[in-house]
Amino acid sequence: MALRWRKNREDKDVLRKPLCPFCGEVFQRPRDISTEPGFFYGGSCECGAVYGCDLTGKNMGEIFADALAYACGGDWEKALSIEEDVDYHQREISYEPGSHTVTPGGEDFFYGRAAVKLIFIKLLNPNR
Repeated sequence: MALRWRKNREDKDVLRKPLCPFCGEVFQRPRDISTEPGFFYGGSCECGAVYGCDLTGKNMGEIFADALAYACGGDWEKALSIEEDVDYHQREISYEPGSHTVTPGGEDFFYGRAAVKLIFIKLLNPNR
């Protein structure tokens, strides 16, 4: 019986600090950010990277578009004209909002439920 209890315990080694995938600094919890068409849930890092948060893990396209437009200063035309790995880099991580931690390896499930996803975008030449 004790073995079963140990198997189901939370593995503290899996939890990690929420570090920006571009600079390695701790990022803040996502928050509502006002934009021209409304708002999105995300944030920005001191290195200039921005991130959007998909709480369901099923709406990544919209979150990506919102984060990309936010990175471009709200300029949707610019956001739709730039190319990945030419004008910006993108990283995706799995996130646990309750404990403000990330999962190693970008696991799709966190303790048996779909993981919350963060999409980080860093413009390579923000002044363009």
